Amino acid sequence: MNSIQQAAIRKKSFELNFNGGTIWCEHLDGMDAYEDEVIAKFKEDKMEFSRPSVSSLMIIDLDKTDITEQIVRMITDTILETNKLFRKIAFVGVEKHWHKQLSGVIQTGIAVRFIGDYEKAKEWVISE
Repeated sequence: MNSIQQAAIRKKSFELNFNGGTIWCEHLDGMDAYEDEVIAKFKEDKMEFSRPSVSSLMIIDLDKTDITEQIVRMITDTILETNKLFRKIAFVGVEKHWHKQLSGVIQTGIAVRFIGDYEKAKEWVISE
């Protein structure tokens, strides 16, 4: 594992104040093929983003991370299992063939969009 990948794994997810609103920014980007680390980080972050006081708007950044069936299943299951009522989730850096599987969270009434640009994702998530 090189230093860039190590930095990506240690990168913290956080709440971002943006354009008068707040967005939970889940950073799973730059983690290449480190599937176990991606899963562990998301599960660990669940404790933070599922709190009632944390924003119901979320960006999940997977840019430069190798997405697998296990990662997709873990993300959708975790979102569906939490008692949090998310309003919008933007996925960044997700190849088209994963869209349908990740859209499984739409069943719960969550607005989902796949956006290639992180800045555009922030704009969409915060828009009404």
